[in-house]
Amino acid sequence: MFKAMPAETILEEETVMEETSDLDPKLKAKLDCLSPGAYCRHRSWGVGKIASKDDALASLTIDFRSKKGHSMEFVYAAESLRPLGKDHFEARILREVEVMRELCAKDPGAFMVLAVTSLEKEATGARIEEAVVPHLFKADGWKKFWEAAKRAMRKDLRFVIPGKRSDAIQYLETAPDAKAVGLTELQEAVGAKRVIEALEKLQKARNSAELKAISEEAFKLVEASALKIPKSQMSQVAELALARSEFAGSAGLPAEMGTILRGILPVEPNRLALVVEALPAGKQPRFAELVANQMGERWTELYLALLPRASGRLMDAITARFKKLNRMGELEGALDRLLRERLTHPDLIVWLCRNRTGDLAKMTGPALFMTALNVLENEALSDSSRGSRLRDLLLEDKDLVRDLLAPSSPEEVRDVTRSALASTAFEELDKRSLIGALVKLYPQVGVMVAGENRATTVDAPIVSWESLEKRKAELEDITLKKIPANSKEIGVARSYGDLKENHEFKAAKEMQAVLMRRKQDLESMILSAQGTDFSGVTSDEVGIGTVVTYEAKESGEKKTITILGAWDSDPDQGILSYQTAVAQALIQHKVGDGAELPGEGGTRIKVVIKSIRPYRT
Repeated sequence: MFKAMPAETILEEETVMEETSDLDPKLKAKLDCLSPGAYCRHRSWGVGKIASKDDALASLTIDFRSKKGHSMEFVYAAESLRPLGKDHFEARILREVEVMRELCAKDPGAFMVLAVTSLEKEATGARIEEAVVPHLFKADGWKKFWEAAKRAMRKDLRFVIPGKRSDAIQYLETAPDAKAVGLTELQEAVGAKRVIEALEKLQKARNSAELKAISEEAFKLVEASALKIPKSQMSQVAELALARSEFAGSAGLPAEMGTILRGILPVEPNRLALVVEALPAGKQPRFAELVANQMGERWTELYLALLPRASGRLMDAITARFKKLNRMGELEGALDRLLRERLTHPDLIVWLCRNRTGDLAKMTGPALFMTALNVLENEALSDSSRGSRLRDLLLEDKDLVRDLLAPSSPEEVRDVTRSALASTAFEELDKRSLIGALVKLYPQVGVMVAGENRATTVDAPIVSWESLEKRKAELEDITLKKIPANSKEIGVARSYGDLKENHEFKAAKEMQAVLMRRKQDLESMILSAQGTDFSGVTSDEVGIGTVVTYEAKESGEKKTITILGAWDSDPDQGILSYQTAVAQALIQHKVGDGAELPGEGGTRIKVVIKSIRPYRT
């Protein structure tokens, strides 16, 4: 016998139907895929599995890794979740982590096929790393796996590996014809970039014996390309030399750049160092090692010439070579001179700070901290953004200041504190944060900091809370709206090219300078200002927060003014800042006292104070 449903149930189901029927068709289709047992991904909570679906409450329950049994309404789920197929590699990592971990270890190429085909246009190295760390292995395990994965992908012609880490890896349905990927493409290649690409394709398509058979012809083509490169672009010759040596290694031949390429490149270590520095960061260590192996004992001159502007990767390679040959003393001496003379680059300081407990721990100390401040100030003066990583490191690494100053004497700590107080490399709030860390570690410098603060705040303006809030609102508007908008304008103007004649670019840069100066001024004013509501003011004498009536002796004209904070002037309403000449002439006088006020044309007006009352009662 038919049993009627309760009215409440009918209403609930009708509500659910209305909510889902109003969805955009694409969102509705997505919601249909989010059934119990299906897998999904949320931008913040990661991968999860749909545990249940409640039509009555119009919600899904999802088990995320770190958020089990999380409930989401249908509409929000449809908007924020991305359905994953059962065979999607992230779904499999969630479902069968040990199986996927074993696949990574035994067949990294097969894992990459699964990852790239699952992610498609999102298959960048960074995105794959995000999916597997720490679920399959930790960060150090990722580096080992990624090297194995890249080797496997290079052997499979179906993989298309981009030059940039931010671009997606591709996996073709069918591999290119190995015969087509031959000398013909190398013969037709124009320019160093195309020649290098052709060499890499050859190494993928041919085995060692085949590469050796065509190596002589390939080397001639590489050398011919190098001879066409102008002397002003020696970095392209260096890239060809590196590609040639790696091709030779794949062919089972000595991994050398060859006599002709070596003859084109400069011989003098300092000039050769400039060529290394012009290369992409990933190629710098490999090329430096290549030329060092052919320089005999002069390799030390090259490596020491690279030190002032060395990147992190290059510093790893430089340190490894000196350590391998038991010559760390030479490296330490050169670094010590660079730090004392402040002839270095932010990237080198960042590397030394991050490796402060490694082989060059002797370089860690107050001198490194002082050099970091000096380098940041020089970068700020040159309008460079290269110091941002070093600035962020000093402010965000909570242990760095302690580690750098651990071996310091009391005098050295005071010197560091004085340098930090005088530094122009930080905005005021960041500087306070850095100095606060120093005071926390070394309370004895608190007196010095307090004295400095008193010296800078003697003339701190007194302002109303209302005017202070207006300044804060203006600062927020400049920081969050006007400066970002100006940055976009600079980017658009830069795209027009020819910066010398680019009036839009110049105008945008001038506005940037105006905004940055105003931002600094506002930050300084806000930090030093003393807010007040003018309560508790007496009527004994004229002061800040009083309403004063005075009478001119000659004309008998009476006038009433209100004396308020430094930023509160409104002459039309009779409100004056206490810093104005009129207010200063009246302050500390009592009822019945005479005073002289400044008039037009340098005249003086004699007045008598008739009444004083508090602005706020």
